[in-house]
Amino acid sequence: MINIKKILVPSDLTDVSVPAIGYAISLAKKHGAEVSVLHVLPMKAMQERLSQPYVTEDVVVPGSLAGRVQDFDAIRETKNRVVHDFLEQKIGAEILRSVKTNPLVRFGKTAKEIVAAAKEERCDLLVMASRGSGLARLFRGSLTERAARHAPCPVVTIQPSAEVRTEQDERVPVTLIDRWAA
Repeated sequence: MINIKKILVPSDLTDVSVPAIGYAISLAKKHGAEVSVLHVLPMKAMQERLSQPYVTEDVVVPGSLAGRVQDFDAIRETKNRVVHDFLEQKIGAEILRSVKTNPLVRFGKTAKEIVAAAKEERCDLLVMASRGSGLARLFRGSLTERAARHAPCPVVTIQPSAEVRTEQDERVPVTLIDRWAA
């Protein structure tokens, strides 16, 4: 039998990722696993934000990433709270208490950070929401495809139109998390 102890679920903190989180929680309960919910902040946006000049003791100091590591830590901590609040709001505190969940926040290119987090956390499964089609996907592939191609573990993708089978043997849309994740 396959042993699943750690599940990674990337989330952009939108409703699209909720079914993937619910699916991961449902699997985690069945296997006694923990779920890490990963939110990636693009490094380019962070560099632009932190490279702006800032004022300290009435002196304007040019922006510098080297001297502002504490800003990254503060942003990471704030985003960890945002991820936690998102999970409580969208998944529910009762469901979250049924399985160990960890918010993870990383900076960088999303697909690369998903793969790196899966490796570093020694994840046994990666559960990702799939957004469907788009122009960017046509030219460079979807984020889900890029992460799955390099993932160190099996990947399950959840499409918005998918259905799941409940313990009562009924098929329900994956979007009805409150019926099947509890």
